[in-house]
Amino acid sequence: MFEINMTIQEQLRDIRDLKPAIKSLELELTKVREQLKTLPTLLEPQENEILTAIREITAKRQRMADLINKLSDKEQRDLLTAQYIEGIKTKHLAEFLGWKEKEVQSTHRKAIKNLEQLQNQLGQSEA
Repeated sequence: MFEINMTIQEQLRDIRDLKPAIKSLELELTKVREQLKTLPTLLEPQENEILTAIREITAKRQRMADLINKLSDKEQRDLLTAQYIEGIKTKHLAEFLGWKEKEVQSTHRKAIKNLEQLQNQLGQSEA
């Protein structure tokens, strides 16, 4: 399901950091299509490679979003989704969510712990 050797926080950061990669690949795809629009035999393999990369990254991010959405606590889900799926910077989370900073920190710690437990439970049930 996810990288076994990575901690849940590393996986979350990885997912967050992939969001700009999708935008970069989409820009690259636009450039490739424009440059090779008159050469369909050259365009197709490059286009397919970029589209495959976009699909793989999107699927990886969706798997993490699905795991986050399995958390029973709505505040924890909202926090992790805002931070790691939507990419809201840590310093802006309290304002974005309408919470106090200490509330963000406390909820984040609990959410990470619960997400780790959930991932372990799901990993054990898939074995």
